[in-house]
Amino acid sequence: MLLPLLAAGAALVAAACGGGDVTDEEFEALRAQVGALQTELSETQEVAQRALLIAALPALDTNRFHTIDEQINNEGLIHATTPGFVRRAVETLTSVEWPAKLAENVEQFRGAAAALLGPVADNDVDASGRPALVAHAIAHAFNDAVDAYLAGDAIPAPPAISEAESHEHAAEEHDEDEGNDEDEDHDE
Repeated sequence: MLLPLLAAGAALVAAACGGGDVTDEEFEALRAQVGALQTELSETQEVAQRALLIAALPALDTNRFHTIDEQINNEGLIHATTPGFVRRAVETLTSVEWPAKLAENVEQFRGAAAALLGPVADNDVDASGRPALVAHAIAHAFNDAVDAYLAGDAIPAPPAISEAESHEHAAEEHDEDEGNDEDEDHDE
């Protein structure tokens, strides 16, 4: 796809530099072709960026941040795989080329995950408690932002840390409500 764009561009340059007689109609046809190829390239880049975003999401699994938070804050333990998961999340948030519309959300989530990485890598349950809670809450907010982006909706601004913690409590209540619905379904 890039090759036709370059070829058309080269033809325009050659024509403009006197490399041959080109009529106004031919020049305009080449200009239109270059414009169409630029549009196609832009659309392809957007599709590739969406695909990369979707491919990166498993490394940022909200449910895993939920489990990590519960293990640390409810059970007082850090699972052996937790540091690797959190490190992979930080690397994913750092290395993926995220859509500009998600930049603030990505940076907040990267910061929260990075703040959690040190204490869990040190296997320090006490120091991991608050960062685990915050990372979990921000993971939910990030997930909401990604869902909005993919749906073409307005992207919510990243929450303040206190708002993120409130979001977390709302998420726990939501999880409990879903659990009750499942129990009711099983009774039928």
